[in-house]
Order: sequence, then structure tokens, then C-alpha cells
Amino acid sequence: MIIGGAGTFGARILRLLAETQAFRLIIGGRDLARAEGVRASVPDATIEVARFDRKGDLATQLAALKPWAVIDAAGPFQDETPTRYAVPAACIELGIHYIDLADSRAFVTGIAALDAAARAAGVAILSGASSVPAFSTAIVDDLTCQMRDVVAIDIALSASNRATAGPSVNAAILSYVGQGIRYRASGGWQTGHGWQCLARKSFAVSGHRSIEGRLVGLCDVPDLDLLPERFPSVRHVMFRAGAELVVQNLVLWLLSFPVRWHWLRSLSRFAVLFNHLQKWSSFLGSDRSALSVGVSGRNREGEPMQALWTLIAEDGHGPWVPSFAAVLLTQKLAAGGVPAGARPAIGQLTLADFAPLFAKFHLFTETRRWPLPPPLYARVLGPDFARMPAPVRAMHAFIAGDRVAGRGHVERGADPVARLVGWAFRFPPAQADVPVEVAFSINDRGETWRRNFAGHRFGSHLSSRLVDGKPVLIETFWPFTFDFDLSGHESGLEMEIRAWRLIGLKLPRALAPRVTATERVIDGRFSFNVCIALPWGPLIVHYAGWLAPHIGPGA
Repeated sequence: MIIGGAGTFGARILRLLAETQAFRLIIGGRDLARAEGVRASVPDATIEVARFDRKGDLATQLAALKPWAVIDAAGPFQDETPTRYAVPAACIELGIHYIDLADSRAFVTGIAALDAAARAAGVAILSGASSVPAFSTAIVDDLTCQMRDVVAIDIALSASNRATAGPSVNAAILSYVGQGIRYRASGGWQTGHGWQCLARKSFAVSGHRSIEGRLVGLCDVPDLDLLPERFPSVRHVMFRAGAELVVQNLVLWLLSFPVRWHWLRSLSRFAVLFNHLQKWSSFLGSDRSALSVGVSGRNREGEPMQALWTLIAEDGHGPWVPSFAAVLLTQKLAAGGVPAGARPAIGQLTLADFAPLFAKFHLFTETRRWPLPPPLYARVLGPDFARMPAPVRAMHAFIAGDRVAGRGHVERGADPVARLVGWAFRFPPAQADVPVEVAFSINDRGETWRRNFAGHRFGSHLSSRLVDGKPVLIETFWPFTFDFDLSGHESGLEMEIRAWRLIGLKLPRALAPRVTATERVIDGRFSFNVCIALPWGPLIVHYAGWLAPHIGPGA
């Protein structure tokens, strides 16, 4: 039985299972007229229509219908009441297998609470058999098959404007817009907000017209919990999604702030209105959807690498994808290939399992793998990078966002000019033996270091360029930019300033601040010592201490 078998995704599951001619199918729902219309549109299949009300007596209804398995394609999975698992619990009681299309983080990760009962009953209870997390995890598994360590995972989904979702899907999206979302970043757990953290994403598959510059924002999906559990080495996991039209994403972004500021409890109550607005605007945009999954890590030889899987769906065929995992799992369940128990629907399917279904539609994919360039400091130092002690190399060998933490102290100069310069650069005040944290973010333009001395934060951006044929390190404290020569050796690392600029204009070397910066290994730990003074001598700031990989709650 497919609960919601006449709905957006349920009807697609029905059609795909009907093609196999291996199942007697039941459309379960409250709108019998709509269900009859769907049944009439699927010829040469054994399909029944039955009234099913999830708010009614589930045990009696299921006992009368006697399905071998139930596929729940109707939710409501965002329900947080104690009865949210009423359908799978009733299935366990009657010895019925259960699969759902839930994409709710709490619902999918919480299904394991039914595991003992499901095992005792000998039935499989699988949650999240949809684009997330069943399909998305199968993609990540495939991309990481050549990796020893997985460091970062970045997923982006952009839906066609003509792929009109139902009220339940819109309600699911609106339920987390503006809400706090916990996600893995820079080696620890951070909190963002739904439909914020906006980014532009482009999607390309060889031989097909690319999709450029679509907006996507942070979404609350099961992957944000399940992928860090599945890949303990991962330091960063991001899942963004968005509508095709920029204006739609910007409206949701703006509406996320009243929820974030607690002016509104949730946008869920506006789901029907949003559904109407989406239908009225469906003539805009295109019928092209896209999904990308990027993974960074190290191969079996320890060398940094990246892998990217991209899907472009043409001619409105994107909405078929969320139905594939449920169809494949139903077939695998019928073949006896799914063990009893209750769990998220991950690890049961491979990316290759989806290929026959992809071939039925205008769905075009591509997988690319390539080596990543050496880290920034390794590129600047060249062969001298390998000469440095392991803890110093490790501090400059990150290939994705990460964090390190330790202890340190700060001295500040008393000279009025030095104090003004220190304030302009946001250097921390004088303090002794305080916690220190440095967060790194890395992209094609270089690295950003955000330093935190007991709550006092300052940051800079690092990159490199060739000067007289030699690579130098560039550090920017906007509007100032400094060029440094690096020296790496068995004792550690030194930095020496060679030039500085103000908004790109070169300044006299004689007026540059005096910088002494060293990195050493003391008591087996990475240790830093940075002293910055005015060119005529007075101290601006001196900070020193030690750092180690950050291990926080859940890290």
C-alpha cells in the first residue's frame, strides 16, 4: 500500500512499481476520486483503491487491507508529537514492512527507537527513502570509495520552478526557514539558520547546457547528522537547496529573519499560500533541476583529492528522482535483501542501483575526480615544507575548513600610536593564559584565519603570488596587505615581511611594522610566537601560545 499514492511522489512510485508487474498495489488515502483517476492512468496493473486515514484506527485499517508492505509518501514527517511514529508502530504490530519518504531530520534519525520492536517482529522499517538521505548517501558512498579520509561534504539541490511541490512538501520546507540548524563546520558543530548561508551554485554535465548561478540556502535534512556519523573523519558537512528563481529564494531569506528573531514561531502556517503562489508562477523559469554532491578528502596514498557528482534533469523529469529509492528498496525487500530492524534508509543502495531508473528519464549525470593542489604554505615553501616538524606541517596541511584550539597570552604596547594601530587591526587586549581558537576556511582564493582569544576575535586572509619568480605569502588585514617571505627548516617556520600596501598602493618599506613570527614544536605541541611593533620600536601586540586539533562536543 502506498499512503498518498495519488500525490506528487506517491503516484510516481505507483507507476514505477506497476511497471515491474511484481506487486499488487493499493492506493491509500482520503481522496478516493483522485485515487481513482490515478488508477485509471496506469493501465495493465493490479491496483486497488482504499480509504486510509492516518488519524483513524490504524491497526483496524491495516488489518483489513493486509498489505505486505507500506510506503508512506504523505507524511506529515515534521510532526513532533509522540504519535508521529504511529504508522510504522502499527506496521510492526501487524508484521508489515514499512518504507517512508521522510526528509525530516528528527523523524529519520529518531526511527531507530523502533529498532528492537522491528527486529522482534521480523520486519524492516526504513525511513528517508528519498532524495535525502537514501540517494544522497549512496552518491557520497560512491564518491568516497577511493578515499582514505573524508574531510568535507557539500551538497546542493536546485529545483525547477515548474516542479510544483504539494502542500506537505512546502510545509516541510517552511517548518525550518529561519529556525536554528546544527551542522558540522570547521571541525565542530555550529548553528546556522534555515534558508540563510546563501550561496550561488552552478551545475555542469559534459554534453549538456550548464545551469549557472542558482541561489541555495541552508536546509535542515537528516544528512547533517547521518554523514558525520558515517564518516567520522569529516570536518565539514553542508546541505543547501533552493528554488530556481532568485526572487523566490530572496523572499524566503527575508522571511527567515522574523523567525530567527522570534517575531514569528514558524512559517508552516503559510504552506497553502506558498503552494498557490508557486502554481501561479510556474510559467516562469524552466523545467531544469540540478543536484551536486562534492567531497574532499585524501586518497589511499594520503594525497588530497576532490570528487564531484552532478545531475542535470531536463524536461521536468527532476521530480521523479525522489521516488527512486522507495521503489528500489521495495524490490530489494521483496528479494529478501533487507534485514529486519528500524533505521534510516542508508547503506542499503549503491549509486549503480539507481542507473536503470535514471535511464528511463532525461536525467544526465557525471562524476569527476581530480587531485587537489598542495596546501597554501606547501606551495609557497616548496621542498622546505617537508623539512619542518610534523606538528608545524599539520597546522598548514588542511584541505577544508577546520579548527584548532589551545592556550595563549597577549601583551599590548602602551604607546598611543601603537594602541591606535592595535585597535584598527582588532588585536585582542592584554591577557594571560586564555583559551585560543583558530578557525580556517579554504577556497580557491586562499585561506581565511579567524583567531579567537577568549572571545576577542580578529582575522586575516592568506594567499600567494609570485614576486621576482619566487612565491611569497600574502596576508590581508583589509585595507592593508603584507607580503611575507617564509623560511621552513627542521626547527620550524619563520615569516619575514618584505613589502606592504594600502588598498593596492605600495608603501615605503621603512614605514612597515616590524614583525617577528615563528612557529616551533615545544613539549610536542605546535607553538606560535608573533610580535608586531612600530617601525621605530614601540610594541603593538605580542601574542604566543600553543594549538592542537579542536575536539569539541560531538567532534
